[in-house]
Order: sequence, then C-alpha cells, then structure tokens
Amino acid sequence: MAKSDKRKKEKQPFRLQEHVEWVAMAFVLALTVRCFVVEAYKIPSGSMAPTLYGTHYQITCPSCGASFALSGGEGSNYGLNFVCPSCGASGSPPPASRRLRGGDRILVAKDLYLFARPRRWDVFVFKSPEPTKQNTNFVKRLVGLPGERIELRHGQVFIDGRIARKPDRVQNQLWQYVYDGAANAPADCWETAGGWEIRPEGLLLKDPQQFPQTVTYARPILDFYPYNGREGDNVVGDLLVAGHVSMDEAAGSFSAVLLDDNDNVRAVFSPFVNSLTVELRKNGVLVASAASIVASPTDFFFSLSSVDGAHEVAINGLRVIRRADDLAPADVSLYSRSSGVFFEGAGPKMFVSDVKIKRDVYYRVSIPRPDRFVGASFIEDIPPGHFFGLGDNSPVSNDSREWHFVPAENVLGKAFFLFWPPTRLKPVH
Repeated sequence: MAKSDKRKKEKQPFRLQEHVEWVAMAFVLALTVRCFVVEAYKIPSGSMAPTLYGTHYQITCPSCGASFALSGGEGSNYGLNFVCPSCGASGSPPPASRRLRGGDRILVAKDLYLFARPRRWDVFVFKSPEPTKQNTNFVKRLVGLPGERIELRHGQVFIDGRIARKPDRVQNQLWQYVYDGAANAPADCWETAGGWEIRPEGLLLKDPQQFPQTVTYARPILDFYPYNGREGDNVVGDLLVAGHVSMDEAAGSFSAVLLDDNDNVRAVFSPFVNSLTVELRKNGVLVASAASIVASPTDFFFSLSSVDGAHEVAINGLRVIRRADDLAPADVSLYSRSSGVFFEGAGPKMFVSDVKIKRDVYYRVSIPRPDRFVGASFIEDIPPGHFFGLGDNSPVSNDSREWHFVPAENVLGKAFFLFWPPTRLKPVH
C-alpha cells in the first residue's frame, strides 16, 4: 500500500502540468477562434427588430396580459409608450409590467466573405461608413450587391428592374403578426353581415346556405412594429393567413381571400370523400389548382400567402400550390391604399379556429415620413466594391437610405446564430 501511495504522489505533479497545458491550449484556441473565425457581438439598437433586439423592455400588457418587446435604453425613439399588438391598448406601461433587458447577442462568422461571396438577404456586420462613426459596428440585412440598381417601391425591393424574392429561410423570420386568434385578440377584430358568429375560440358559420357568406378582418393592416411603441403608417399588402377549418360534412366550400387595393388572391377549399381540392384564383381568374389526399377532408389546416409577387397555398403544413409572377416596378403602384383578409363559407356548418394573420416587412423609401406622402420610389445605383444594407425595422433604421453604401473593406462578417438570451435562441437568417 505504501508503494502505491508513493507512486500516486509522484504522478500528481505531471497530471497538474497536463491540465495547465490543456487550459493554455484551450485559451489559445479560443483566442484564435475569436480573432480569425467567430466573434460574439451585442446588438446595440432596434434597427433589426424583430429579427434582433437591442436594449429593450419586455412589456406585459396591463389590459390583456400579452407579452412583447418595446425599445428602451439609449437610442429609444419614441419614449416609454406602447401599443399592444394583441388588444390595441396604448399608453405608458406601469413599472410592474415592464422589465429592462439588454440587447441580443449573436455569433458572427468573421472573414467568411474571403472564401464565399456575400449573398442577398444575409444579416451582416460592418464598420459604419459614416465618417463620424467609423469605430461603430452596424448590423443590417444585405439587400443590394455591387453594380446593381436597387429600387424600393410599394414596400418591396426591386433589383435591376425585377422584384427580389426572399428565400423561405429569410421570409420565415420576417413575417410579423397582425392577428393571433390564440392571443386574447378582441372580438371586434372581425365583422360579419350575418351567418357567421364571432366567438372567443374562433369563427362559426352557424347558418348554412348555398351562397357564400363572409366574415372580414376589420382592422387596418399597417407597417406596425410593437417594438417602436406607436402605430404604423403604411398599408401592407403582402400578407399570410392561416387557420384550422372543421366542416360538418363534405359539401360546399371554404375560401380564404387576401386583398391589396383592387387585387385579390383567393384560395377555395372544396372537400370530397377522400380528398381536398384547392383552387387558386387571382382577381377571379383561375391560375392553379390541386387535389390533396388527406385523412379528413372536412378537418384541415390551411395557409394562403401573397408576398413578393408569389402566391402559395398549403394544406396541413404541406405546400400544394405555388405561383410566382416576375414583377417589374411598373407592375405595382407606389403604395397601397387598403389591404385585408376575409373568409367565405358556403354549404354546411363550419368552424374556423387558430386564425393567424401575418405581414411582410415593408421597406420604406425614407425614414422621416411615411411612404404614402413621398410619392416616389427610392432608386440607387450601387458602385463596384460596395453593398446596400437595410434594417428589418424599416421605420427607424439608420441604413443605406441615409448613408448610401457599405465599402467591401468595412465588412466584418456574417451573423449566423443568436445565442443570448436563451429564450430567443435561434439561427439568424
């Protein structure tokens, strides 16, 4: 036993040395990674909300209990005032219903663009091109590439005369809630001329008729950001509506309709014995149709979206129709005067629940005033070796609309992961 104890004591210093060596190697590796591969950044402002938050208050609405983020701390644009995205209540939140939190923290792949070309819609980090802020890091969405002509019109982005369509991974982060039927939304959000009954848990077509009966979302759909603490200014026409439909029998039909000024996109769902037929109509003209085999044709989830000139219909989470139009700036108006969502039911009793309405980001042509009063597009020719960046929070973002372009040498890397706080853990697209 004595010899064994002696051997352990003799080996202990060597084990300590190994631990020290490993710690030193880990430190050097971490330092190397930080300097050349990945670095963590703290988001300083709300220009990328809701994708990324700066210093903000987490608000609990005193009227309905909904929770949402409100800009706070240095750089707050409108003071401590809120507009609840759920019930519409407004005012200054009492101290007990607000909690100040720091900005999101993200991981940035440094020097990535030395090996791969920057892609449109990347979230990228760069040194400010403004002479007075050269030591300030900005985070924006890369929208324009070198040598391109960029035009902002109707809240959308056009590149070299054609609409720039966002990939799904980006679009899924940019959708913003207009209405969530599961979030204490008030009943006065809906209007009906009869037939439909508005209930807390959903919309009931209680009076079956062979002719269509309509229930309409009653509130204006604007570029409203709860984060900014004030109402929106511009009507948004790029929308998504989704929900669950349950019919008493396989007869009749259910329609979901999206409106943008005089244009409308309609998805008509007609159940049969073992399938669900879908028709996509634009301004009354049939543009696509599909039949989907489903377990229960009278009980299904649906979604209809119209964004960046593309229209999609999904059943039970699976895309069944996609139709995309190659739009030019001349194909769209300067701005929308109205937009909306409504449902139609014909035939049996039916119940529509879990309704969600979302809007796309609306890229304004300027920051100081609403687009509807500007009366022109924003057009810029991007010089070689430069990029054009926009904030997702377009009403308040200090971005390329103000200081124009980002020199390539100012680019630090691509944001790819939000790691803090843990409640917002997600990839950044």
